[in-house]
Amino acid sequence: MNDMPEKLAPMCELIDEVKALADIPEDQWTGAIAEGKWSPQEIIGHMMLWDKHFLEHAIRPMAAKEPMDMPKVELDEFNRKAAAYARSQGRQELIDQTVHWREQIIGELKRIPEEEYATEYSTGSGKLSVDEYLADFYWHDRHHMNQIHHYIANGHK
Repeated sequence: MNDMPEKLAPMCELIDEVKALADIPEDQWTGAIAEGKWSPQEIIGHMMLWDKHFLEHAIRPMAAKEPMDMPKVELDEFNRKAAAYARSQGRQELIDQTVHWREQIIGELKRIPEEEYATEYSTGSGKLSVDEYLADFYWHDRHHMNQIHHYIANGHK
């Protein structure tokens, strides 16, 4: 039985959700979702740059059966830069970049035989399997998209 489409479906969900953000009012796109929190624009930039990072340092090496090159990342600094980058981009450009990097990840994951999804690859400081990556990033996607959906549905101040 081929479960790959089922396993990859959650990764695909983000694409349509991000595209739908092209239609929200500008003040919702750039407004903080809560006091001291990011805007949808900044959240999407954060998600996009994490996709790019994992594609380059984990997913492509896994698909090529090469060692992962997972540099140590200072999370707060990475996220601060991601938010600043998002603010420097036009909305459609940021959406297009997000879709591009997510589609690249999905394409690389399809290159990995499904029977290897449970294989643990060394990250240098630990181990990571495709199944673990999918579970972690699905949670990450849902967490942030739920924040954005709640913000939009409940209006903003």
